[in-house]
Amino acid sequence: MQRIFKDLGLPLLLCAQFCSAGTLFTGVFGSDGDVQYFSLQVSSDSSVSIVSLGYGGSPSPSVAAGGFATSLALYDISGNQLAHDYVGGTAVGSSCSNGTNQDPTTGFCEDATINFFATAGAYTLTLSEQGNDGPDTLSSGFPLAPGTINPGGPFLDPGFPSLLQRTGNWALDLTVNGSVTELGTPEPATWLLGMAGLAAVIVRRKSLDRRLR
Repeated sequence: MQRIFKDLGLPLLLCAQFCSAGTLFTGVFGSDGDVQYFSLQVSSDSSVSIVSLGYGGSPSPSVAAGGFATSLALYDISGNQLAHDYVGGTAVGSSCSNGTNQDPTTGFCEDATINFFATAGAYTLTLSEQGNDGPDTLSSGFPLAPGTINPGGPFLDPGFPSLLQRTGNWALDLTVNGSVTELGTPEPATWLLGMAGLAAVIVRRKSLDRRLR
């Protein structure tokens, strides 16, 4: 997997691992316009579970609260959006409607979740800040350019935009029957070209495997 992405000219690969059980990814944004990309290779038709934890935190896996309000979007091999969560959950007593955790300072539920039944194949997942939500097609680009700082920001809390500033910390708990590759932030056109090339490589390898049997 690492060699394939290098050959396709995509940005530096940061992490690649199999994630049949929940796997935690963490990072830090420096601006409101930052976007984190993930490549998902689903081995067989199965459910994919994606849960952000940076806003409200989590006791297990251990994640501190205080990060920015998260937006998630999932795309097919052609860059068409399949699922998204731009708003998080709502507070229900001391818990959240989407199964995440309330932030101890605000009492809000701004972590995003996606549960999606995926057929075997390649997918793209994006994580960004609420307000810089994933477009309908990746080639359209995100609303904010990388490095953009909103007035008074970065990382203003959507419930207290003039009073409370969050951190750039994010955390993602991801369960998929297959592998996940955490990547840098390519331009949309570069990403689509790379994903198309990866799909072609996978098809060629499967065809070769069948001929060798």
